[in-house]
Amino acid sequence: MPPRLKRYNIDSYDLIRASEDAHRSGLHIIGVYHSHPDAPVEPSQFDLEHAWPNLMYVVISLLRGRPLDIGAWSLNQAATAFELHELKVF
Repeated sequence: MPPRLKRYNIDSYDLIRASEDAHRSGLHIIGVYHSHPDAPVEPSQFDLEHAWPNLMYVVISLLRGRPLDIGAWSLNQAATAFELHELKVF
């Protein structure tokens, strides 16, 4: 499968519009999630290049379609790398 078919990207306009819609409803977008099919849970270079500040990024690693690992990251202050956060699922 070509790499572009294994990627997600949120259009800037769509994210801003969703954030404004949420704000009008008294809500806030705090993060996004996506999966890494048959790949490690760590964010990719593509993830880093397209990340927005002040959001959490939850990534689920899948192995042959089954969940393998999960992690939560945010951009560091310089927006040059991701920082791993503890994730508790209740």
